[in-house]
Amino acid sequence: MLPLPERRPPLPSRLTCLFSSVLLLWVATLKAQSPSASCPAPPAILSSTQPNIFSDQQEQWLGDAMADMLESQYRPVRDPAENEYLTRIIKRLLAALPPTSIQFRIILVDSPEVNGFSLAGGRVYLTRKLVANANSEDEVASVIAHEMGHILSHQFANETTADFKRLLNVTSVTDKTDIYAKFQRLIDASMKDKHPSPGGDSDAKQDEADVVAVYATAVAGYRPQAYAEFWNRMFFVDGKVGGRLSDFFGTTKPEQKRLRAMLKLVNALPQGCGGSQSTASPEFRKWQALVIANQPASVEASAKPLTEVALTPPLHMDLERLHFSRDGKYILAQDESSVFVLSRDPFKLLFRFDAEKALPAEFSPDSQRIVFHTPGLHTEEWSIPDHKIIASHEPVTRQDCIQTKFSPDGRTLFCISLFDDNFPAYLGLALLDPATGQVFFQKKDFFQPSYVFLWSLVLSRQSINPVDIMPSSLSADGNTLLIGPSYAKLAFDLRSRTPIPVGHELKSTVTGPYAFLGNDKVVGVADNSKESGVFSFPDGKRVQTTPLGVSELHSASGGNYVFSQTIDNYAVGLADLSAARFIAASKTAAMDVWDGWLINENADGSVLLRRLANDTTPHQNAILPLSPLGPGLRAIVSADSRFLAISTRTRAGVWDLNSGKQAILLRRFNAAVFAPDDSFYFELPKDGKQDRGLYHATLTPVASKPVTYKEDDHTYLASGILQEWKPSGKKQVELIVHNLADNSVLWRRTFDGEEPARAANINPGTLILSFPFKTDFAKTRFKADGTLAAAASAIKNKDTGRLIQVLDVTNGNILHELVIEVPLTYEGVIGINVVGDQLYLTSDGNRTMVYGLATGAQFHQIFGYLIAADSTSGRICTVNRRDEAAVYDPEGHQLADFYMGSPLRFATFPPNSPTPGSRLLVLTADQKVRTMEIPPPPSEAVPESESRLSSRKIP
Repeated sequence: MLPLPERRPPLPSRLTCLFSSVLLLWVATLKAQSPSASCPAPPAILSSTQPNIFSDQQEQWLGDAMADMLESQYRPVRDPAENEYLTRIIKRLLAALPPTSIQFRIILVDSPEVNGFSLAGGRVYLTRKLVANANSEDEVASVIAHEMGHILSHQFANETTADFKRLLNVTSVTDKTDIYAKFQRLIDASMKDKHPSPGGDSDAKQDEADVVAVYATAVAGYRPQAYAEFWNRMFFVDGKVGGRLSDFFGTTKPEQKRLRAMLKLVNALPQGCGGSQSTASPEFRKWQALVIANQPASVEASAKPLTEVALTPPLHMDLERLHFSRDGKYILAQDESSVFVLSRDPFKLLFRFDAEKALPAEFSPDSQRIVFHTPGLHTEEWSIPDHKIIASHEPVTRQDCIQTKFSPDGRTLFCISLFDDNFPAYLGLALLDPATGQVFFQKKDFFQPSYVFLWSLVLSRQSINPVDIMPSSLSADGNTLLIGPSYAKLAFDLRSRTPIPVGHELKSTVTGPYAFLGNDKVVGVADNSKESGVFSFPDGKRVQTTPLGVSELHSASGGNYVFSQTIDNYAVGLADLSAARFIAASKTAAMDVWDGWLINENADGSVLLRRLANDTTPHQNAILPLSPLGPGLRAIVSADSRFLAISTRTRAGVWDLNSGKQAILLRRFNAAVFAPDDSFYFELPKDGKQDRGLYHATLTPVASKPVTYKEDDHTYLASGILQEWKPSGKKQVELIVHNLADNSVLWRRTFDGEEPARAANINPGTLILSFPFKTDFAKTRFKADGTLAAAASAIKNKDTGRLIQVLDVTNGNILHELVIEVPLTYEGVIGINVVGDQLYLTSDGNRTMVYGLATGAQFHQIFGYLIAADSTSGRICTVNRRDEAAVYDPEGHQLADFYMGSPLRFATFPPNSPTPGSRLLVLTADQKVRTMEIPPPPSEAVPESESRLSSRKIP
């Protein structure tokens, strides 16, 4: 088993004989000393006698490899002030431990988990949520000391030594390149390992690290009890440690046994060893507040670009929410990464703040604050008059929250949890205080979800962006929340945080979506749309019958209106319940109404404010500032690297990179390609009554029009070519490639069986097809080609075999045909690219495999995924950590490592570079395009550079 870090400190199932002997020996040593003696000698486990083939330097390189594999999963906190405090803690702990040559690095990462973990060679990681829930510096130090115990006892090196021997028969390592290669082989071997070793997550290893945690914190002058207190609180042990009787019957929980062992260690310390008071100093509280607030720090890029161009105007992200404050003075606009605050009169922007992965933000009942939270239970409150954050919290819950709500006053979090220990499963509801995590209301049998609802929950958990599927609605004043479906509806007074009885008719009739009208009425949809209507609240009496057949409703900020995002041909519609009809609709989804005023997003991303009635009041527009580009975009660049096209979820544009100016603004496209003359073909999706269509645009001068022919249902633009796939004969499919200019047929090919999986190469000009061995086409090719058949027979697990064809898109000729073995976790065809004489395949686990096109043999692996490639030089650019670009030559030697200071969204090697592959064009989330110069290769290969995250060394 690979020595991977635990996501949370693991809960042991038993105390092993090995740890028991270590613990008893150390405790016996302590008891033999007089009560007034100083702290004891270091634990014996710090002097490991297990086989270890790694020197200290080689162990450092092993840690580099582990970090390159894992750090892409986490977002580092780059604020020097936040990290420097942790550096001081680790220095203090090191001073209390025996001298070591290990260079420790402490890394704070953004994560919704309470977790600390470590890697070989001195890397210790703490999550923000762990720091946020610590009561003192003592508790933070105890977790760090525990992770240092794993490192100082060389657990990762020892375990890797054993796995190298057991799985690879490797008994020695040399330089960094050799260690990387063998570690990557070990990853593959471990996937096939039928008898994995317990590794660092075993009971013994965790308990050994606990010995170090208690010892180091005590000697460093921290309260040794802090570690047990933190464990008890974070894992809801409630002080229970079990006993002989519960041990005998097997009812003592693993976390209780772990707590019992910790307390035994603490009680065995001599009197006077360790601090007696916690260090919850003002300095700690100030640092902790800084970590919880998690505000972005300005960090410069690692290298100065040759050129830098800002996209002007920037591409605005799609607004997900527009909302009036309750007094109508302010407006909030929210996209996937920002919240913008505007005043209504005058209509202008006041300020903006980051809100990445935030659920819908709300105005407070007094309209003086804005609150939001994330699925990871990070909460923030912002003062509108002061334009700054005033509160932030990171509560921990006993059960995972699969859906959440946050009250507008910032005082209550609603946590919906799944209880599936018994059948049938139930969803539970808990109300907790975000500042303390204290639960003050709980209903474990909130309701029994249907299979459809459970499946929706699964999909929402897998979504990149937060998805809210729990029916609920807030009253206009923000003081009441109605939540739950059908008969399960519950209502709460958010001021007193107490339940409000809900009338039977409202519960029984409204089985679909619902929304508050003001504070005392609710409009809801019934199974029979003719029975939908308006009901009084909270007694639930029918006030009005209004036929409604929509599957989504949400409230307007004022008036007798509701919105629905499920009407035909529009993103949102506004219904006037007095007239019982929809009176307005928009192609953009964000809209709100208050006191006769309507706000809506324009096609260009600006915000429109106008009177709802057709009067003479002029329309007003506000242009929002730049918001970071999200990860889910499409981008392509013209052959001469002059023009860049970008498409997000609803809008797109093309920019001239010579000036940074926008050449054309479009709605989002499905696919696009630049012609050699820099004209631009793009396919727009169906939009309402407008069918899917292919368009051609010229950029100098700017002009756009539909192509002269019509695409049929089987034809679409993809991989830079106009493709048509249709059945051809019995159990065959035909690919027809058309000329984009006039729709004439360029070439045809027929395939046995179903349509093959296919991918666009990162560089235009080729189409990559992938056939699992079990497909008819692959079987036919193996019968016809003995070389392919021999390569296929050499692969033992046929499920991991693929036949790959690389086609020339100009004529359909096969440029390359080969057989490869893909990792066990790889599915589909995404992530396959051909560069020069090599094929690159990006798989799960943040790895890219490199194969030779001639033989299909795997040459080496690289951590990260491919984002750019130069066909002439064979150089590639990968992204591992989200704001770093690494450039490699065809042999896998790293030539450059750029930290950009902003997440990467697109990159390419420009063709006008002085020599092929010597420059890199990079688009980052801050909507800047930078040209980076790649240093000339040294006479000898440069090994992979150290992680940018791990550059902080503790002297």
